[in-house]
Amino acid sequence: MEFGRQSGPFSRRWPPERLSFVMMLIIANVVVFLVQQLFPAVAENYFYLSSRGISEGFYWQFLTYMFLHGGWIHLIVNCLGLFFVGREVETVLGPKHLLGIYFLGGFVGGIAQLLWGISPLGTDVPVLGASAGVCAVLLAFTTMLPELEITALIFFVLPVRMRAKWLGRGLIWTSILFALTNFGGEIGHVAHLGGALTGWFYARRMGFGGAFWFQRFFRDRRRTRERQERMDPKEFISQEIDPILDKIAREGIQSLTRAERRILELGREKIAKKTSPPFPH
Repeated sequence: MEFGRQSGPFSRRWPPERLSFVMMLIIANVVVFLVQQLFPAVAENYFYLSSRGISEGFYWQFLTYMFLHGGWIHLIVNCLGLFFVGREVETVLGPKHLLGIYFLGGFVGGIAQLLWGISPLGTDVPVLGASAGVCAVLLAFTTMLPELEITALIFFVLPVRMRAKWLGRGLIWTSILFALTNFGGEIGHVAHLGGALTGWFYARRMGFGGAFWFQRFFRDRRRTRERQERMDPKEFISQEIDPILDKIAREGIQSLTRAERRILELGREKIAKKTSPPFPH
């Protein structure tokens, strides 16, 4: 899959004297792949991610597997994906967060694939490739710029024009589907999914894509409580108490929710404060 894009408000050219961290990651992947070709047995035994390696204490595999690849096509696809979306993420969030998304996505994706059993068949198939980290960067990109018009070349042949958000959602759902159906044999779809969800969550935590549902829930509760506390007793009875009294008349007091009972208690407190005589000086 290849990506093209329109220039957006965050797009800019890198100054010629500065090597972007995206390019550093790409160069690192290429260099490590070349070394991998010289020592394939060493790479497979000690640096691929596998349950056997982790059980033997090779915990560095959670990092090293991200820079190893199963062939030139595997390497090129990951580097192209990182090049096209990583530049935007680095421009908007900066190098620190780009690296955080990439490595955290790769780490979470590796753990997810291990928990899945390394492969849906339950065999100890080693995991390698930057795909989980790239998927994390891709979902961060589509979460930050969901309405950006892009052109995706499906299988490098079929150009599809879409908004970035649909590419991100498509990646998540196809990863789930392919993982459940074991499409593609030993491809680490669960690692892709873990990386993608990590990138999405990271970008959301950075303030893109709106608040999470639980954040909206607590925010709305706080605003409602503040609004109720500002009301005078007459206004509170009219807007909050009367609808509850109507409900009691229709359905009985046992039908009240905890929130409605709390409103009645708050109303009682407001009325008590209003009718209490002033404290003598």
